[in-house]
Amino acid sequence: MLTPQRVDKESPLLGEPCALCRDPLAPGDEAVLCPEDGTRHHARCWTANGSHCASYGCMGSGEVQTASTAGVRNATAAAAAAAEPVTPAAQGRIARFISTLSAGCLLLSIALAIILIAFSCFGLWAIADYILLEILGWQYRQPLSGAAGWSAAYTVAYLIH
Repeated sequence: MLTPQRVDKESPLLGEPCALCRDPLAPGDEAVLCPEDGTRHHARCWTANGSHCASYGCMGSGEVQTASTAGVRNATAAAAAAAEPVTPAAQGRIARFISTLSAGCLLLSIALAIILIAFSCFGLWAIADYILLEILGWQYRQPLSGAAGWSAAYTVAYLIH
């Protein structure tokens, strides 16, 4: 259970950005610190994120302590904090973050697939041989003769062009 901290004018959390919505913590807000890395969140943002830390790669999680479990907080204040919605600006930032992350993962997956196909179909040596001989013009070896020469030197060139 995570105990939310009330932010006031003397709080060290005052003005610190929330890891999820990026809005600064203001007086009267309830803040939750991630148990793993200490990242600051609004209590409502922590709950909206499935009770998990919003920092990339952090596995911190935990339920926010409510009035029924704490016994010290006012039930009316707990209900007001739980009903406080995430702002539209924060929702837009969250959507952009997820979109950017998705696009990056897709591009990385495509690049990895191309590299794996190139290695499995042609082999690294054939690609390097073609680049060194045909593109860069480096004559680092004697030309191959016969069928072996045709398959090694011209297969990659034929498939690329």
